[in-house]
Amino acid sequence: MDIDGKNHVLGRLATSTVEELKKGKEVHIFNAEKVIVKGSPKQTVETYRQKYNRGSRDHGPYFPKNPRKIVKRTIKGMLPNNKKGRNMLKNVKTYAKEPEGDAKVFQEALEEDLRGSNFITIKEISDQLGA
Repeated sequence: MDIDGKNHVLGRLATSTVEELKKGKEVHIFNAEKVIVKGSPKQTVETYRQKYNRGSRDHGPYFPKNPRKIVKRTIKGMLPNNKKGRNMLKNVKTYAKEPEGDAKVFQEALEEDLRGSNFITIKEISDQLGA
């Protein structure tokens, strides 16, 4: 299944992705940089900065700066912590760019997800973290 991440809310995108993974499908998420996180931008960046600074260089937890890896890490957090969850995570591919050629994207964001102006994109969060 191909998903266009542009203007998708991160939590909803991760939930629908996990549902597809449980059915045994492979999921490709394009435009991972354009996925949005709803809430106060300042508070959201501070939350992600705390997650990033939580671990040390030698010991985890390791939190990514890369936008596509942030999306994949969010999906990983919703999967079971066992061998089945690790195998499901192998079926998730995230891309920062548009699909090439005539690839059709099946799932797009709903307009109601963009109500209000209180959101920030994963790309902006990543830039704040120093990626």
